[in-house]
Amino acid sequence: MKKGKVLGKGQIVVGVMVLALAAAIWLNTKYLPTNTKYLGESTYVDNKTDGESVQTGTSEADYFAAAKADREKVRKAAIEEVEELLKSAKLTDTDKKSALALIEKITKNTNNEINIENLLKAKGFTKALAVISDDEINVIVKSDGLTTANTLQIQDIVTNQTDISLSKIKIIPIK
Repeated sequence: MKKGKVLGKGQIVVGVMVLALAAAIWLNTKYLPTNTKYLGESTYVDNKTDGESVQTGTSEADYFAAAKADREKVRKAAIEEVEELLKSAKLTDTDKKSALALIEKITKNTNNEINIENLLKAKGFTKALAVISDDEINVIVKSDGLTTANTLQIQDIVTNQTDISLSKIKIIPIK
């Protein structure tokens, strides 16, 4: 060891790493939500704020019926738009194939949503709505509270009817 040298390169690197680790821990604790009991604990999306129901002006039955009607209206408009494009003489064969693939995807998603909703009703959920988008799904069910068994039933139904992974399934209970 040379005389007069207090800190070496290795000691400086270790000191910087310790400071970086301390900063990361501090930032994590500062910005980590404090309302969870356990790390990784999941929460359900609910229609409540501060313990009170959000009033939408419609009953649950109206909500489910209106949501299904809106979903069908949007899908019908999208299919009509694609069909209009198919009538255009300017489209190439690849454009026509992609347009037909889009219609097929919309139809497949619609059939999967209907199957999921019917299976959920058969499992005891009185009202259910499934909305598939790209590679994820939102499942809205009328429930006073979901148990782990209920959640597993819903996830099982969705994964059996679609190719959507568990991490892309969002379950929303509505009272």
